[in-house]
Amino acid sequence: MREALEKSKGVILEVLTPRGSNLRKFLEFTEKMWETGIDAFSVTDMPLGKVRMAPWAGAHFLLERNMDVLMHFTRTTRNMIRIQSDLLGSYALGVKNLLILSGDDPKHGDYPNTTRVNDISITDLIKLAKSLNDGKDLGGRTIKPSTDFYVGAVFNHRDNTDLVKAKEKIRAGADFLISQPVFDVKEVENVIYELNEVKLVLSVVFFKSEKQFKIFSQVPGVNIPRKYLEDLENKSDEYIRDYTLSKVLEIVDTLKSKVDGFYVVGIVRDIESVRRLVEIAKGG
Repeated sequence: MREALEKSKGVILEVLTPRGSNLRKFLEFTEKMWETGIDAFSVTDMPLGKVRMAPWAGAHFLLERNMDVLMHFTRTTRNMIRIQSDLLGSYALGVKNLLILSGDDPKHGDYPNTTRVNDISITDLIKLAKSLNDGKDLGGRTIKPSTDFYVGAVFNHRDNTDLVKAKEKIRAGADFLISQPVFDVKEVENVIYELNEVKLVLSVVFFKSEKQFKIFSQVPGVNIPRKYLEDLENKSDEYIRDYTLSKVLEIVDTLKSKVDGFYVVGIVRDIESVRRLVEIAKGG
């Protein structure tokens, strides 16, 4: 993945770890999807505050099968000690690519009364990961051997305040940034130039049905442009499937020369559609 983002065009596909301990379906799906030519699976860390298998476990099994991973690492379910322990443990299991996130609010998840931890800010967590690369923990103590994390962060391209935060993440040491889902070419054209100090990856998503689209549109933090919503209002599943895929392929084809990669959101499971996206992203 790192080489693809640095030298060509990377395509990353988000996957969710199982709710239980059985990895059979997870591994069957990822092995089939890997054949599309993607560069890494992005393994999530309890999205929406719902309990799932730890991301380092899923990531480890993918790495064992020679599939690269970008592992999500959130801060709000871990205290300072656990953060450093999990980073070192993940690295020992082969995880080198990290996507640093705050994490979804647990009030939306399985245990809404659980404690949200704020031992460390998102920028300081990025600094910590980079400090481990220099052989130092948060307290300045020597860590041997040092790590070699490739560190990413996220940003909301529709929020000017978040663009300021994105630049703070760059100053903290982020190697690449991943946007929120992009639904139209025009909404990111200016942002691309504002954040060109690091590798830039655009998120994209398409839908198989009206039901799937409606569920996604209600996820906390998801902001879909009004015109996009209007274009899909009262449309058939077939129309939604064709329309949303064509929009994504248009975005990829138009912007591939201006960004470093694309990130396919985890609800996408259609192998042939992902294969088409990869071909366009990596094509001339």
